[in-house]
Amino acid sequence: MGFRHLAAAAALACTVIALPQAHAGLGDSLPRGTFLIDAAYIYATTSRQFDRNGKSVPLLAPTERYEAGAGLQGIIRATPSVQQKIFALRVLYGITDRLTIAFANPLSLETVIQANLAWEPGDYQASLGRPYSEQDFWEWAGSMGQRKPVNRAVSNKNAWGDTVVALRYRLPSTEWMLANNISLGMTLQGALPTGRDKNPEALLEIGNTAWWLHNYGDAEAHLSIDWRPWWTGDVARLTLSAEGYYAWLRTRTYDAATGSRHPLLLTQAPYVGETYKINGGDWQVGRVQIEWAPIIGPTLGTWMTQGSVEKARKFPPLLSLLVQYSFVNLQPSVWESNYDIWSVKQAEFWGAGYKHIFAAQATLSLLRVGAPMMLYVRGRSLDILPGKNMRPANAVTVGMRLLLKFW
Repeated sequence: MGFRHLAAAAALACTVIALPQAHAGLGDSLPRGTFLIDAAYIYATTSRQFDRNGKSVPLLAPTERYEAGAGLQGIIRATPSVQQKIFALRVLYGITDRLTIAFANPLSLETVIQANLAWEPGDYQASLGRPYSEQDFWEWAGSMGQRKPVNRAVSNKNAWGDTVVALRYRLPSTEWMLANNISLGMTLQGALPTGRDKNPEALLEIGNTAWWLHNYGDAEAHLSIDWRPWWTGDVARLTLSAEGYYAWLRTRTYDAATGSRHPLLLTQAPYVGETYKINGGDWQVGRVQIEWAPIIGPTLGTWMTQGSVEKARKFPPLLSLLVQYSFVNLQPSVWESNYDIWSVKQAEFWGAGYKHIFAAQATLSLLRVGAPMMLYVRGRSLDILPGKNMRPANAVTVGMRLLLKFW
């Protein structure tokens, strides 16, 4: 993968979840007539990738530069790092006690890319009496209209991503499910194309769509199961959950870079045509989760329950802790352009792969003491176990959930 594709190498997973849990479990629904507003700040970063062999390598492969009749000028090496700051807003509403609708959208506050360029001298140059130095190369490149890229670039300021719309249905329980505290849920969600793609002529930039964020598909179908084997009164002290889902990514058409800003580093159109297409490859995902409530906390009859302590006992516990693991199988991407060799090389790089995602979260719920608020902090890592053909974007999330009911 060459230096010209630096922008594509910086995609981040930003931890956007369409249906955050008001209680425990992966398949829970909100009570009828209840709104949940979830606002969170996410800081995500990545500086490497796992290749087709599961080896950790820089986000960019080195680029060899040749000059006709002069051999290898040198090798441009880049070890870019990417930091993304995101505000995620989610609004959920309980249509019935079993059916919940949700809207979610990530707002990119900014994306910062550090190029971290380096130069490795190439062949002996008779005209100079030595190999090209870095200064020699960029002076030569400047004569060709290619200035040296800046080392730091900021983009995606206050840019909305693709909007997610989801429906979750908690299936009716059989007598056996009730007796064993088991529930099932189904979720359907889709992404509306409200995000922005990168400028094809920009080198240090990524987009803000589902493809660039690479965290949710254009359409998804989920099936989840929750088992609550340990209770204290009306509170589940332990919830074991599992989920499987399929994510579909649509084929996208992108404008090819013409080289108007970076003639030596970012020129595709003369080879691939004015546009090219990417079929991102679908995902199959399996997820397991354990949530434990170590502290139930005090239970008060407040304005939220019209003074009823009995009703307040059904609220979530004061403190809950969860750990989660997801395995994401990535089908290969398919690239289509007027230049078959380029398309094949891109398809090889974006081949089949997988991700291991680990997450942990702590949630403080104040509902039992009369405040309709839940505070949480979440950490997520994709490099505890090596993946394949993927970029491990780690993230920290700090958020607040507000529950409202007007009738």
